[in-house]
Parts: sequence; C-alpha cells; structure tokens
Amino acid sequence: MRSGTKESRFSQIIIAVLAIILGVLCVARPDKAAGFIVSAVGLIILIVGIVMIVSKLKDNNLRVPAIILGAVIATIGIFIFTHPDQTISLIFIAFGVLLVADSIQGITSSMVIKEAGGPWSISLTMALISFVFGVICFMAPKFFPTLSFVIIGIMLIYDGVTSIYSSIRAGRADKSVVDSHIVDEKDI
Repeated sequence: MRSGTKESRFSQIIIAVLAIILGVLCVARPDKAAGFIVSAVGLIILIVGIVMIVSKLKDNNLRVPAIILGAVIATIGIFIFTHPDQTISLIFIAFGVLLVADSIQGITSSMVIKEAGGPWSISLTMALISFVFGVICFMAPKFFPTLSFVIIGIMLIYDGVTSIYSSIRAGRADKSVVDSHIVDEKDI
C-alpha cells in the first residue's frame, strides 16, 4: 500500500511543479499570455488527466472516481488544446476544476497526516484555501477581466506550493506509521 501512496505523492508533486511553472508564466507575461497560455494549459490539463489516470491504476483507494475525474480532466485538456481561440473563457472553468480537484486531494492528504498524529490543520487550511481559489476562478472573468491571468497565475503558484508541502508532510506521516497485524497466540 505504501508504494501506491508514494507513487501518488510523486505524481502530485509533478503536477504541482507544472502548476508553479504555468503560474509564473501567467504572472510574468499576462499581456502575451492568452494564446500561448491557452494552448499550453490545454496540453498541461491533458497531462494532468493522464497522470491522474495512470497514478490510480495501481492504487485501490478511490480508484474508479479518480480515474473518471482524470478522464474528464484529460478530455477538457484536449478540447482546450484543439480550440484555443474558442476556449479562452472556458480556461477559467478548467482551472477552477483543477484547483477544486487538487484541494480535495489536499484534504485527503491532511487526513493521512491526522491519522498519523501529525500537524494536519495546516494542510487542511491550505487545501480549503485552494478550494476557495477554485471557486474564485469560476467568477474571475466576470469580475476581474483585465487581471484574470495574473489571478490564475497567483492561484496556480499557491496551489503548487501547497500541494508540494502537503505531499511532503503526508510522506513523512506515512513513514511514521508502522504496518502491523494482530497475531493470535495459537498461531505462535
């Protein structure tokens, strides 16, 4: 079971690093971001979906829902990549979905930390903030049209950093748990 959770944490860290890179691009060049970023986002969302599917193929915990979510995310990525001009407004919805999905994974990681007796409240708080960012992302085009890509960039950087933090904390908590089973005296 540990190898499955280790692979899941590794894929979560890869996704987080990609989110940070994309976030920096959005913040650094919001004026030139639209066309390039939309195509890149489509490709990255596709990769995220594929990574989610592949990482859950060997993991029995919440396998089917995670694979379905990964397939939905990959489909969104394909659509965005193949229709960049038509999907600029949909980009915010896709980011909202990614941030909400990642925040749910962060909440799960905080529960792993809690079960191991670690400081779980920080990870839970960061996951809930990511959830709020996901909801804000849905509303960004209506209320902040000129700052939308900068806002997305900040959200992605924050989400990437918090995902890496939660993955590392969950990994440390997982190492402190001892696998054991009760043996009947008659078996000794």
